[in-house]
Amino acid sequence: MEPNPELMATMSRLLPPMTRLISLFIPGRDSRIAWQNAKNNADIIQLVAHVSAVLPPPGAEAPLFSLVEKCYALGTFPALWAIEGLGHWYADSFYQRNAGGAEEPRQLLTSPNAEGIPSKSLTMLHAGIGMSFAKRNLATLKSSSPASEIRKAAEKVVDLCRNSSQPGYAGAAIESLGLASRFLHGTKMVRALDEQLAQMGEKTGEDLVSYLWHGAGRAMYFSPPNFMPAWRTPWRAVEMCRTEPPHELGRRSAAAGFAWAITLVNMRFPIIMETLLKYHGEEFLKDDAFANGVMSSLIMRDDITPDDSVLAAYRQHRPAASDARVAELWERLVRAPGERALTEIYPALKQHRKIEEVFRYQDLAALAGKLQRA
Repeated sequence: MEPNPELMATMSRLLPPMTRLISLFIPGRDSRIAWQNAKNNADIIQLVAHVSAVLPPPGAEAPLFSLVEKCYALGTFPALWAIEGLGHWYADSFYQRNAGGAEEPRQLLTSPNAEGIPSKSLTMLHAGIGMSFAKRNLATLKSSSPASEIRKAAEKVVDLCRNSSQPGYAGAAIESLGLASRFLHGTKMVRALDEQLAQMGEKTGEDLVSYLWHGAGRAMYFSPPNFMPAWRTPWRAVEMCRTEPPHELGRRSAAAGFAWAITLVNMRFPIIMETLLKYHGEEFLKDDAFANGVMSSLIMRDDITPDDSVLAAYRQHRPAASDARVAELWERLVRAPGERALTEIYPALKQHRKIEEVFRYQDLAALAGKLQRA
């Protein structure tokens, strides 16, 4: 059975108390941490789903810049998620105004209607419209649908994202194809899209597959099974990132997407990251995927809310010295790569309008160096 948005909203309300109950009956469990993690996930899902409370009725037209201001008025931490919800609403509203389907959404974030929106809102606005495009064009498909139909949908979503995106932000919209397909249709759909996007990328020289699995990694973090603590670890999504993608690029991209999500969602509670590192830190040291996701998430958070006190406190956080191994893992996987990302890599990406690159797995330091040399 493929999940639907209404079911996910209901589960986001029910799973935190269920998580708390199960955690209490597992010996040795960091029960409070597992429950707080589940609660934070649910809060974010609810925030994105209910941002409509500060928006006009569905299908209405309104100056986009004024709606962005309303989202930022909610506060610096929730602004990121509210802006993503706004982008989703903005694209959905176009579809509702054109219910007959005679007209496709074009130039949503490049037309005069988008004039005046602050650049800091662009990453998650693009992610939001990409989610809407993916949701609409995958709605009638299943993973067992003919490859030609899945290919057509993939091409349509990528085309819509490119057409409505400002230079340097299309990747933020395309990445949501992975989030939508994994969240609403399951792993088999992501694998079906992987095959088609790989073929598309061979023709154009683009790496669309890493965007797909990065978004899928985000979805794994928000998936209902990841809310529920397993016997040995509170985070089932770590195993999902290892087993669901059919190739190494997919596995690293999914791991980066998972790191991206857990960093942003729990930034107010660094103890959750400490606990994750206690269980999985040694595994994360085997390659650069997790650190890449941390770097990307901090860059994106600094870009969308540059004055966020939560980010400032996170950068200054240090684990207790009594747990030397966790402190070392934090230094190697969070603090050091995060500082390099914000002081060296982010300025280069911003200067060259390449912020979309943090929505996929790659060597960000090498990219920044290449941009600077160019």
